[in-house]
Amino acid sequence: MRKPRTKTLALLALGALLAAAVLARIRLAPQADIGAGFVAKQVCSCVFVGGRDETACRLDLRPDLAPVRSEQLADGVHAWVPLLASRTAHVHEGTGCTLD
Repeated sequence: MRKPRTKTLALLALGALLAAAVLARIRLAPQADIGAGFVAKQVCSCVFVGGRDETACRLDLRPDLAPVRSEQLADGVHAWVPLLASRTAHVHEGTGCTLD
């Protein structure tokens, strides 16, 4: 009986890994988009309407939103989950923050 070749096994492993990554992205992307949007809107409202510091606002969020990163902009907040989703909320005078 012939032994499997290392190159063939490596290609099969790489293919399986790629398929798993694609399936994970398909499954997680919608949840990541919702989480990024929630963080962007909440932190924007907290900072620009509530007048609080971004770091203090992040402490108000649930611990399961820790993978969502955020960055304060001049007129809003950009939030993202690396490789999965990105959302931005902008402040509007008199009406508060809204998602793009």
